[in-house]
Amino acid sequence: MLQCGNWTLEGKSSSAVATYIRIKELDLIFDLGRCPMRFIGTNHVFISHFHLDHYFGLPIYISQRWLADMPPGNIFVPSNGLKQLHNILNKISMLDGGRNWGYHLTPVDVGRSITFRKNLVAHILPGNHSVPSVSYLICEIRKKLKPEYHNLSDREIVALKHAGVEITNEVQLPLVTYFGDTRGISVDAHPLLKRCQLLICECTFITPDHRERAKKTKHLHLEMIPALLEQFESEHIVLNHFSRRYTPELIRHEVYKQLSTSDHQRVKLFL
Repeated sequence: MLQCGNWTLEGKSSSAVATYIRIKELDLIFDLGRCPMRFIGTNHVFISHFHLDHYFGLPIYISQRWLADMPPGNIFVPSNGLKQLHNILNKISMLDGGRNWGYHLTPVDVGRSITFRKNLVAHILPGNHSVPSVSYLICEIRKKLKPEYHNLSDREIVALKHAGVEITNEVQLPLVTYFGDTRGISVDAHPLLKRCQLLICECTFITPDHRERAKKTKHLHLEMIPALLEQFESEHIVLNHFSRRYTPELIRHEVYKQLSTSDHQRVKLFL
């Protein structure tokens, strides 16, 4: 568990083993390489790509909700693998119990925006990985009083509402960005991206001898992180998905050695 302001990140993220990160306060999970039982009640799952360590907890998530007679969760997956995932889940469910589980998959494509709770929207951003992938930007939808009404009294504002006048604009507050596995992403991918409050960013490789491996497998290397972080205003930055080759002690030492002292306070490690 990792505390980032008002949010608690729970789960695990280890390259080629499993990545699953829940933010309970937002009722969502990013990737589901495994599925702890405490995650079953979380209603929204965002899958970044179809490597086993990022999605193969879905059968447990789906079957346990089905067995408990819970409504199907909202599972968002890259559209390119939707048909194959349906086939996999249906075959596993038939093998498990001789009938199909009830579940719901929503395909996502880069550039699309999906409102998944009354006040939350997910913007689908491009990934850059060895298989088709996406990243997610989660924003809170708020109503803001239009500037022309700022000087009105409460009574006057209420009167306008009763008269059917639209006195507010919808604005979005960027909350969380989740990169998934990627070689990088441009802050120009979305106008609100660099202002997200929390950035969850992979950092698979950290030592100089793994530069070429990071490039070949399309993962981020620690040497790329400082320049990337300069582009983000995020108050909280969480690095995850470190290779099993490294001990936690080595990761801590190398990461904070590479980062500027100004970034030490806002960068946390999901180990």
